[in-house]
Amino acid sequence: MAVYPAPPKAKSVKYSKKVDAVIKAKCFGCHNSEGKAKKAMAKLKWDELTGLDQAEQLEKMKNIVGVLEKGSMPPARMVEKKPEMKLTDKETAILKKWSAKYSRKLSK
Repeated sequence: MAVYPAPPKAKSVKYSKKVDAVIKAKCFGCHNSEGKAKKAMAKLKWDELTGLDQAEQLEKMKNIVGVLEKGSMPPARMVEKKPEMKLTDKETAILKKWSAKYSRKLSK
């Protein structure tokens, strides 16, 4: 029976106050373990991010960067129902900068 090494332990996820505020205000409502949106939960659960191994965290961070670059979050249907959930340019920039920086740290 082959023995495989454990995946690299992930680095701690750290959020600045600005990042945390955006996540709590615009993202966490759908992307958490207790959310009702199964599709959103399947893609990302902010409250479980720290429990993932380093490779899984890196994949999630790259997905976050991609979603922000496409402007596909929150989805158009959500914004139609709740226009206040739309990310502002400033909020998008805050999350992009954070997730790109964190992705670089994980890649090292």
